[in-house]
Amino acid sequence: MRPHPGKAIVAGFAATTAMMLALYVLVSVLAGEPLRSDMFGGAVAWMPAMVLQLVNGSITLPLIYVYLVFRFLPGEPWIRGALWGVILWCLTEILVMPLMQNAMSSVTSIGATAVLVIGLLLVFLVYGTLLGWLAGVESQRSGRLQEGERLAA
Repeated sequence: MRPHPGKAIVAGFAATTAMMLALYVLVSVLAGEPLRSDMFGGAVAWMPAMVLQLVNGSITLPLIYVYLVFRFLPGEPWIRGALWGVILWCLTEILVMPLMQNAMSSVTSIGATAVLVIGLLLVFLVYGTLLGWLAGVESQRSGRLQEGERLAA
């Protein structure tokens, strides 16, 4: 039985909020100073990116998790969510990070790159675990109640 889509969207919002805060801390540590919108081309470029991140993390990715991925992953809901986070991290490392090489030119040392890669893995684990844990699975309680009522009659 898969999670309820509405519950997954709420869980996705909570997980995305936690992920964005963790990314803010990670990038601030790597940059050596708190982030400002002018570091990303100003608020004109930064705000649409944050809205897109929020929409993807709150709606798109949770629905993909519920309808396409959940049934194929093993374990409890939080483990399935953590595995989903690892899948997303792998996709990010394979598809997105090569596109960001020019944007990451300030991160030149091997140590900073390793911190970024491991930090992103931890951030995606936080996202996936929270999504899986909060979304859970649809309870079978209503079915049990209907069966109990049928037996009692």
